[in-house]
Amino acid sequence: MAAVSPFHQGEQDIQTRLEMREQVEDIGQRFIRDHLPDQHREFYAGLPYLIVGSVDSAGRPWASLLAGRPGFISTPDATTLTIAARPTFGDPLNESLIDGTRLGFLGIDYQERRRNRLTGRLIGVDENEMRVHVDQSFGNCPKYIQARSVEFGDAVDSIGEERVVRQTERLDERAREIISSADHFFIATNYSADDDDAAQGTDVSHRGGKPGFVRIDDDSTLTFPDFTGNNHFNTLGNILLNPLAGLLFIDFATGDLLYLACSASVIWEGEELTAFTGAERLVRFNLEQARLVENALPLAFSFVDYSPFVEQTGSWEAVAERRAAREIGNTYRDYTVAKVERESDNITSFYLQPSDDGDIVCHCAGQFLPIEILPPGGERPVYRTYTISSAPNGEYYRLSIKREPRTADAPPGAVSNFFHDHVVAGTTIRALNPRGQFSLDRSSTRSVVLISAGVGITPMISMLERLDSDRQTCGCTRKVWFIHGARNAGEHAFGQFVRETAATWPLLETHFRFSRPGETEIEGRDYDSVGRVDVALLKSLLPFDDYEFYVCGPGPFMESIYQDLKEMNIADERIHYEYFGTGKALAATRPEHATTIDLEGRGPVSVQFAKSRVEAIWDPDKGSLLDLVESQGIEAAYSCRSGVCQTCAVALLAGAVDYSDPPAAPPPEGMALICTAYPAAAPRDATAGAESAPIVLDI
Repeated sequence: MAAVSPFHQGEQDIQTRLEMREQVEDIGQRFIRDHLPDQHREFYAGLPYLIVGSVDSAGRPWASLLAGRPGFISTPDATTLTIAARPTFGDPLNESLIDGTRLGFLGIDYQERRRNRLTGRLIGVDENEMRVHVDQSFGNCPKYIQARSVEFGDAVDSIGEERVVRQTERLDERAREIISSADHFFIATNYSADDDDAAQGTDVSHRGGKPGFVRIDDDSTLTFPDFTGNNHFNTLGNILLNPLAGLLFIDFATGDLLYLACSASVIWEGEELTAFTGAERLVRFNLEQARLVENALPLAFSFVDYSPFVEQTGSWEAVAERRAAREIGNTYRDYTVAKVERESDNITSFYLQPSDDGDIVCHCAGQFLPIEILPPGGERPVYRTYTISSAPNGEYYRLSIKREPRTADAPPGAVSNFFHDHVVAGTTIRALNPRGQFSLDRSSTRSVVLISAGVGITPMISMLERLDSDRQTCGCTRKVWFIHGARNAGEHAFGQFVRETAATWPLLETHFRFSRPGETEIEGRDYDSVGRVDVALLKSLLPFDDYEFYVCGPGPFMESIYQDLKEMNIADERIHYEYFGTGKALAATRPEHATTIDLEGRGPVSVQFAKSRVEAIWDPDKGSLLDLVESQGIEAAYSCRSGVCQTCAVALLAGAVDYSDPPAAPPPEGMALICTAYPAAAPRDATAGAESAPIVLDI
């Protein structure tokens, strides 16, 4: 008989929606317990404060704070939590302390950035203490906790003294002040079933971000970005089944506590979500009641520093800027090269930071950066895309670029070699925001296989850094395989970094295969085997498992590896890949990659270039819209000319377009990728001889 799931239906439905149900269930079965392990018992015993989730008589959840000197929380046994404290004056928890009540608890240590959660039922309460029977207990991801130290004063010994309490049904000026400056808040939710399911009950959780990450939409509406966590979805699962939620905001400067009772909804897609760096979804709250208790915080806190993961997230200001930029087209920004580092004989890294000292737009591991360069003696800028080899960090982009060989048969890469020959610390580089669909799927819990050759290692390093960060902060237990092919040690970039990472990461396995090892290079020390990465190697290394494969390298390597994986019966949706420079569809059987539009009979079509004040007539002989733009002497940004990099995206002000091949990633709404775009065909029901509608491009 299968074990009873520790997750209720709402949590399971979201895990299923995000295709991680089986993996999260396995983790939950192992780490969600019906008792407190010794480590958790010691943790709670040392806390001077505890966050509590409760539900009032009207069914509204509330988040509250209990405090006392360390030791006020004790565990007489592994299934009982005893709390020698009473709620502060005005706290909604005062109204809910009744035997049998289900409560949620969050033990959080700001200074050490640790937290554990449990749910349970009150089995006894009096004036001095409350006793709780533990239903579920588990560790929780410590991301986004801002470090604060705590100081004890007389207030901790006088909890319960009368305070000023103000209640409203709208966010007044004081509430707005507290919310707009908050770098975190606590959220309580509840789901109740008619049976004894241990997965039901009240939950309370922490959410953190940059100050202002909770947006005030109006006097009764808030929106916040929900970042990646432990994938249990306790909060969102409760909201799916019961939309009521309680929020607690703390003003550490004044000691004011702001309690909000709301209804909540989850936003799973949309332009705002896409534009908010790091957000997995948005959550919106509609206020029903606000309660402000003045000077109620019984402890004094001092800010220490922000979580390093906060810098990897966006802001609402950046969302507004990105949306505005999309409306006016692509906007290049100046970056200063802060540092140059040699990674191998032919690959060098360039660290780019914004020249305007503004926030950097965090990317997804694996994405690339479109850049603009004016080579010495050049008359026009040239455009290229380079993979970002660093994980998102909120400070810089690292581009690791290969020098192209100078031979009689193959001219050198103009831009790549320009970097090697001319770019130094202090050089200014112009770039668009990061983009690209080839990126690490962090919502998956499957084992990861990173396969690369040559300079194809660059996105894999970004993904490896991201996975390493996740395992250190959220206890990510994904098995990772890093398999790379190079000619020899001299051309093997990042080899030492990968080895050092593996030395501290038990779930990371590495294999380096050299095709032509140097005479002084030793197998087992400098590399693991001789030859090229192929299906035989993959079969010898990988045990039977459910993998996500990420592949990057030269064209022949990519085609070979893709066919190898298909021979191993790996499904297309488990194979993620990217070519250098231009994209190519390896999965030729996919219908979305097998389309070529028929241009016969189309045109003539009027195409107007709004900014240039030029009008031209397109017909099939003129080629793509980018070809037409260039024929008119108008400068346009582009790089891949294959609909992959989106450098050529231009606002489509009027008309409609088709594509020679569907873009690897759809352009932003209202934009056209002119390198592979053509005027759309006239409507099927149009009269004979009807022309397509005029095209107006914002260029």
